[in-house]
Amino acid sequence: MGKHITDIEQLYKGIAGLFGSLDQLPDVKRKVLKTDLLLDLDYSDPEGRVVIDATGDDIKIYLGESPAGKEPEVKLMMSSDTAHLFWLGKINLIMATATGKIKTAGNIGGVIKLVPVLDPLFKAYADSLRDNGMAELII
Repeated sequence: MGKHITDIEQLYKGIAGLFGSLDQLPDVKRKVLKTDLLLDLDYSDPEGRVVIDATGDDIKIYLGESPAGKEPEVKLMMSSDTAHLFWLGKINLIMATATGKIKTAGNIGGVIKLVPVLDPLFKAYADSLRDNGMAELII
């Protein structure tokens, strides 16, 4: 198990809440949709998977599964703790990729377009943890 994330449901709740708050951040939502990405996030220790589908008119989040009939164009693989620290704004995606904390497959250029948009989402993730009774995970 990870140092911070000991149950994948902790990460799932935080991420679901984060993306659920996008209606309150219309500029961020519009920019995420503009990337037209289908992003597969594979987590280890504990194991899990989140697929972010920004290929349509709305952003869809799949927890633990992939949408039928769709193949993600980008895959990021990391520990659940690395994902948690990333969503808290504590880990730089480019540096984590360069050092091997995050491994990539596919068109990473699409993810790089997404990075500048993410800043407001770090607060939304922390808020989601707090709202779900997991404030102790906020570092």
